[in-house]
Amino acid sequence: MAGLLTEKLVKEPAFYYKKEKKDEMFFPALMEELCFHYDHNALYRSFCDNKGFHPHTFHGSIEEIPPVQVSVFKELGGRLNSVEKENIRLTLQSSATSGIPSSILVDAVTAKRQAKAMVRVVGDYIGNERRPFLIMDVDPAAGFRHILGARYAAVSGYLNFASEAGYFLKVDNSHYYFDTDGIQAYVKKLKGQSAVVFGFTYILYSEVLKPLSERKFRIKLPEGSRIIHIGGWKKLESEKVSKEEFNRLAANVFGVVPQDVIDIYGFTEQMGLNYPDCPCGCKHTPFYSEVAVRDVVTKEVLPAGKEGLLEFVSPIPHSYPGNVILTDDIGVIVDGDCEYHRGGRRFRVLGRLKKAEVRGCGDILSDKLKSAEQKTVFDAAEGAFGLYYRGFDGECLKGTAADSIQIVGTALRSHLEWLRKQPIDALIGLIAKVSEKWDDASLSDTQSQGLKFLLAWCRGEHLAKIADDGLRGNRMCADRFVPSDDNGVRAIHAVSLGLVCHWLAGNVQVLGMFVLIQSILAGNVNLIRVSSRDNGVFVRLLRAFEGEAYTTPGGYRILGDDLLACVAVVSFDHSDQGAGAAMSGLADARIAWGGAEAVAAVAAYPCRYDCTDIIMGPKLSFSAVSSEALSDERSAAKLARRIAVDASVFDQTGCASAHNVFVEKGGNVKPEEFAKLLSAAMAKVAVQIPKGPMTPEMSAAVHSARGIYDFKGTVYGDPESVWTVLYSEDEELSSPVYSRVVFVHPMEHLNDAVRFVSEDIQTIGLAAVGEKAMEFAVRAARKGAVRFPVCGRMLNFESPWDGMFVMERLVRFVTLGGPVV
Repeated sequence: MAGLLTEKLVKEPAFYYKKEKKDEMFFPALMEELCFHYDHNALYRSFCDNKGFHPHTFHGSIEEIPPVQVSVFKELGGRLNSVEKENIRLTLQSSATSGIPSSILVDAVTAKRQAKAMVRVVGDYIGNERRPFLIMDVDPAAGFRHILGARYAAVSGYLNFASEAGYFLKVDNSHYYFDTDGIQAYVKKLKGQSAVVFGFTYILYSEVLKPLSERKFRIKLPEGSRIIHIGGWKKLESEKVSKEEFNRLAANVFGVVPQDVIDIYGFTEQMGLNYPDCPCGCKHTPFYSEVAVRDVVTKEVLPAGKEGLLEFVSPIPHSYPGNVILTDDIGVIVDGDCEYHRGGRRFRVLGRLKKAEVRGCGDILSDKLKSAEQKTVFDAAEGAFGLYYRGFDGECLKGTAADSIQIVGTALRSHLEWLRKQPIDALIGLIAKVSEKWDDASLSDTQSQGLKFLLAWCRGEHLAKIADDGLRGNRMCADRFVPSDDNGVRAIHAVSLGLVCHWLAGNVQVLGMFVLIQSILAGNVNLIRVSSRDNGVFVRLLRAFEGEAYTTPGGYRILGDDLLACVAVVSFDHSDQGAGAAMSGLADARIAWGGAEAVAAVAAYPCRYDCTDIIMGPKLSFSAVSSEALSDERSAAKLARRIAVDASVFDQTGCASAHNVFVEKGGNVKPEEFAKLLSAAMAKVAVQIPKGPMTPEMSAAVHSARGIYDFKGTVYGDPESVWTVLYSEDEELSSPVYSRVVFVHPMEHLNDAVRFVSEDIQTIGLAAVGEKAMEFAVRAARKGAVRFPVCGRMLNFESPWDGMFVMERLVRFVTLGGPVV
């Protein structure tokens, strides 16, 4: 019989046992299941082989067994069956509060084990006698099962403890409301019989505890009643509700003591294993599971008292390889014995590891520009209005942030005519001269790739070319009317729009400077709103203009301080709608940077009917390699080096960074061989382009991606997670992980990659020539891509950028004479 040892295991008491007996039974049962999965699950066998783990010959400790990342079940869960498909009884899905749900395939054997474990564990806390359940959710039998979604399976499991059940959340026009009359009548019918209140943590709080407390509504449950709730605390983070406050509210509303409010931890990937709060302040592992804590970055097992990722081990899952699971929940092992005499290792759940925050080009530059000698740019308290402006003394500002913005806007406009009179070549010369100061060692580490790009881009000859390209081939039209045709019949003059308002996300200081410079060269005054994550970077760049001057070869002199009177930088809380609306109302042009939510917020502000909008929203990019580019290993290695640069500059946080590489089959170097060459190139580039600091969340995201590809492909990477190359035969556009993680996919034909192009794809690094390159570019351009640079230069800022000549959008073209026809 399959899993005979586990069948014996789940017959044992949950918490009252001798450690020696668990040691004797647990490990053999676990290894029996792992051997079963290895023999019957090709994906799990691939995972084990990639990890060098062979269950049939393994004699190490539980801690040495490679854990399966919980993220694997989000991407591959539906394919991870270790039993025949016809034996799958149901597919469980997690609630997916943080993204894609996990899919868990459950057969009758697994379901039976889950039920036995759950009865023994939960029964130890609420008793094994069936009691009435008061469920703080909608009734699935009332036609609202679709609303319950993933909660339905969990509710059904707990009904094994119920003699009867009442449901007290009702639905009216898709809105919840709590049935106070219904629950009062139900409690009255109990006639003193103890009951169990059951709900999901967030719903119980938001739909029951909080509104009833505000109304001072009370329900007196019979003595001996319990409140149990499940589900994470993630949604309560913004409410700043502690467990102690939650228990106090629940006890007050339902007339019990706080000790009778029991938080139960569990997760879909090991359904049936529940970890209730013990009055000792900890949770316990029952006879059927074990827990360990691993370092977020190194994945080493940590001792008691050290916080890390929780790993749970159990032989119960039989239909899928969910026996050794590394979660994304943070916890800690607690030493000592339980005063209530429960056995099992004690632990606490501290919260969920946050998703990795995407750090953009400017964040990396920010790290380089920080200096201990420099004072904070804005002295205002966090969330208050801050200003850097050389046009007047900031002491004159009074009132709200919106009032201050109106004053600054008026001052900027007073300098517009001065700026319009400045020769464009004088502006170019001044900017080029000042940019050399940004390379000063007192300001920066010159290894910063973002700073290197900005310095190169600001060379005088390059700015002249940018201006020529952006102003119809002749930058002099910014100064005066210039002939627009060979006959001199008509002349054209580019006149600035006026006041350009910029909203910068915290991660785009570098790109923001590229566009600000073009706006200045076009003759516009500028108001820039920086985010709280700017750390003063943008202002530090502008301060380099203070006290500087430039004289043209013809003798015209321009002062940096005069130019600074045409640029103001403000900071105000993103929730200050009045300040945002005031800034938007001043704008002749609005430039918005950032994610979809950020740019949508700017677009929603009221503005003038003729205001020009330039949206620099979220974009992704990839590389495409033709078979001809892989004629021999040497040329393939050189190409891999160039792509490695594209995937390493800014640590992949630029919109033009390469995340996926599509490699055409048929070359002398196969796609999987190219992936190996790319891994060698990534290692070399990591030495030349040092990586920025990694947060624990970023490390966890890298480990998660590697964990998935241990199942479905091949993983190349260094032990410190500085770089990662992931190869699989799947033809897909993988979601970016950032942090120098590159996905390599084979393609039958280069044009097969065109199906992954949309308006969300900005740049495609193209390693192809001739008609093949032209055909690919035309097809991809018609689907939304706007740049096809050579590999290795994807992040070199150019004009046009994002499909537009920025300077052209920031002027009005005025004609004199003509028309020519």
